[in-house]
Amino acid sequence: MIFKLLKRHWPIGVVLLIALYCLLPALERDLWFDEALTLMNFAMLPSAAEIYRQYVIPNNQILHTLLLHAYLALTPESLDFTFFLRLLPCLTALGTLALLYGRFRVRFGSRILLPLMTALAVSLPFQNYGTALRGYMLSALLVLAATDCALTFARRGDRWSWCGWLLCSLAAIGTIPTNLLALGGAVLYALPLCGPDCCRRKRFWIMAATPVAAFALFYLPIVRQLLQVSRLGEGWTDGMAALGATYAALIVAFAMLLVPVILGASLLLGRPGYNWTFSARAAILLLPIPACLLLPVAPFPRVFFVLWPLWLLLGAGAVKRLVAWQARHRRRWSANTFLFALTAATCVWGAVEHNSGVKTAFSRRFGGAMGDDYFLPYYMREDFRPRRLMAELVRRTPARPEAVYLSFSADPWALMFYGSLAGWHGDIWRFDGPRGRIRQLPEGVPVILHAADPPEPVGERFFRRLTPVLTEGRNTVYR
Repeated sequence: MIFKLLKRHWPIGVVLLIALYCLLPALERDLWFDEALTLMNFAMLPSAAEIYRQYVIPNNQILHTLLLHAYLALTPESLDFTFFLRLLPCLTALGTLALLYGRFRVRFGSRILLPLMTALAVSLPFQNYGTALRGYMLSALLVLAATDCALTFARRGDRWSWCGWLLCSLAAIGTIPTNLLALGGAVLYALPLCGPDCCRRKRFWIMAATPVAAFALFYLPIVRQLLQVSRLGEGWTDGMAALGATYAALIVAFAMLLVPVILGASLLLGRPGYNWTFSARAAILLLPIPACLLLPVAPFPRVFFVLWPLWLLLGAGAVKRLVAWQARHRRRWSANTFLFALTAATCVWGAVEHNSGVKTAFSRRFGGAMGDDYFLPYYMREDFRPRRLMAELVRRTPARPEAVYLSFSADPWALMFYGSLAGWHGDIWRFDGPRGRIRQLPEGVPVILHAADPPEPVGERFFRRLTPVLTEGRNTVYR
């Protein structure tokens, strides 16, 4: 039985092994600002009701925080805490690939999905968000499940598929409110099944209204908090840079598949009566454009990672058309040979992507002045070592200090998290935040700055002379 299953479903086994190989090195990386803040301020709240009500900043991705809250109860004593935390998004990432194969292999064929799933599994964003203590990979999983339910509802119109569509939409929106955009993409993907006269069909209007209803259902009880969060204006002030980073990451990840996808798409365009389907689904590629160019502040590019499963389905449809064209015209090359060669090329390109020099080059070119969400963000660099720094600082300090000052560029939340794990508990941490700037510091306390930040302005600010005592990675400790 097991041998037959392995023989029949070997493509997903291969992809999962490749994905696990790519994810494993990132499972031990230290928590960074957003992750530590989410964990310490929201996931550790005493109850689910309080987590729901404490929607004060976007870091509380409510459903993901609730899942993390429940997951913390399983913490083993024998396993490294950071490694244990990152196992949760890793399982979500592997589950996304398994769902993609399990629900869409009949539509496209397992061999066609193989190179596309491999490209996703070896991509840099997949390694990042497949190990990140954030809700982006969970969102991708939920949007993919919602798309499957939307396709079933558009085809059948039965109540059970609508219930699945509603629940998945509710869960995706409850994780991140901007996932409403991705659910709009799911509607566009299912739209052709409603027919060219979809606007006259009740089924279409129910399908289109469901995500909006789910959004209202989840956020109306906390609408005041939602409005306050929306006024924070977090994101990239340069919309074109955010858009460039979004599409550059997609092109880099699927570079080996671009030519087959473009050829397959051109064949789809030439197919009689297919322009309606092609136009509706191709619009999914354009969804980030209005969000980046029309809003006063463009979303962080990572917000659009949730669209990647939908974009992958578009690519699978184009490759399927190319393979069908080859079979009909009886070309000399075998479809299996072509797809296996494509998969091998994708693996080779994945190895190139993960080269540190290549990642750095991509990050400098497409990361932008506002940061880097896809290629090599600072928290995935080798010099990001807050755990090692805090462990060494605690070891060198005989008694817990009265206070510790942390600069924003030094990533205060990561330092506080690992400082607490090292034994420095309590209200000793000082950093400039929304509640105001720190006005004074006692003499002799540690001051942690980014290594590139000059200590003189900080010393003048607190009327103290700063003496360096320890440098670890990107940060320096002064007294």
